[in-house]
Amino acid sequence: MTNAQAEHYERDYDYQSESPHLKHRQLYETLTGKAAEAIRKAAPSGHAPEVLEIGAGDGAVTERLLSLGFSVTGTEMSPDSVDEMNTRFGDNDRFQAFHDPDGDLTVLGERRFDTILFASVLHHIPDYLGSITSAIDSHLSPGGSFISVQDPLWYPRLTKPTHLFTKFSYLTWRVAQGEIGRGIKTRTRRLFKGLSEEAPGDAVEYHVVREGVDEEAIARLLEKHFRSVQILPYWSSQGTPQQKLGTRLGMKNTFAVFATGYAGVADTAAA
Repeated sequence: MTNAQAEHYERDYDYQSESPHLKHRQLYETLTGKAAEAIRKAAPSGHAPEVLEIGAGDGAVTERLLSLGFSVTGTEMSPDSVDEMNTRFGDNDRFQAFHDPDGDLTVLGERRFDTILFASVLHHIPDYLGSITSAIDSHLSPGGSFISVQDPLWYPRLTKPTHLFTKFSYLTWRVAQGEIGRGIKTRTRRLFKGLSEEAPGDAVEYHVVREGVDEEAIARLLEKHFRSVQILPYWSSQGTPQQKLGTRLGMKNTFAVFATGYAGVADTAAA
């Protein structure tokens, strides 16, 4: 997994081109705006919010958080991504980056934060429920917030029109990128041979074969630990025309989570 992450997200990887929440301005503003609200709720009075951004990529979300006056600690399994973040934000005394090769957050020691943020990360993790639990138990301060954005909704709950339009949108976007041949080859290989441990894309995109991410299971988990939990479903597609049409049609294939009022480890263990 570590090697796959490092190879897939190597230097010069273009996060924005394949990330709707970064590429489409309206969606980016909506998600970062709601995230900022949850982050501010978590910070003690008179204290600048401290955010742990897990899987921070090249810092596209980090940049917005820093501009709002928040302190951000970013972790990444890809050393090239850490280098890129340090190049962009290394002179900012409110920023710190850690290379976390195993993704277990042990590089943080016993540090705790006002908010923990996963942006387009959970669908890369096989045991995402376990990762959420470990992160909040070990690194979230009482009263804190948990945020996750840009994960695919659980496929079996999607309506058939939404599921088909999601596939159609992705296919037409790939055609426009001139990568239809590669896409067909990849899907054919997965269909007849299954996943390949030697293909970085297979190793990091677990949701392709796991049928998305179970948003209801995440909500049930967080409701045991937080005063308020909101699941926000929305439409997300890489292509700009596809994004506009899906939004206009009111389709939803992706979700974000905003949980506030963390009770703390001692309280939740007794609950």
